[in-house]
Amino acid sequence: MPARTPRVYVDACVYVNVLKHEAGFWRDALKVLVAVERGDITLVASRLLVVEAGRFAGDRDRSAVDEQMRRYLEVPGTEWAELDLIVSREARRLSWEHQLRDAGDAVHLATALRRRCDYFVSNDKAFPYGSTLDHTKIVRPQVLWDSTTDDVTIDDMPDLEPPPSDAAPEA
Repeated sequence: MPARTPRVYVDACVYVNVLKHEAGFWRDALKVLVAVERGDITLVASRLLVVEAGRFAGDRDRSAVDEQMRRYLEVPGTEWAELDLIVSREARRLSWEHQLRDAGDAVHLATALRRRCDYFVSNDKAFPYGSTLDHTKIVRPQVLWDSTTDDVTIDDMPDLEPPPSDAAPEA
């Protein structure tokens, strides 16, 4: 049993992995989100995350995306962070030092460092995985808590079809 509940910043792409059922990514991403829901990890999140993750879910129906975003982000105990001058400056520094081209990526990582998270979890190729910046270890989605039957159940779930597209069928 971990000595304390890990404080984890979950990058927007992890939510998108689940929302879009992205092959090779969605199972481990879902385990992290379910662990947040169960209270096995403490979620630290920037308000930017709500906009970024909720908008880029592909062709999913907006109401379905909104429901999943509420389920996995509006969890009691979530530590919300605002984008302030200190985080902005840290994001700029990180973008230079780690060649982060996306401003959102830099803001998410800077927020995790500023809030002294134990882990920054992402599947984005931009980050230096396995390294620890200040006190925050950068990892891909993985079990950071005592494994549960939920984790086994998720591993046993069949591959899902991608969400339906709103596009008209071809004739």
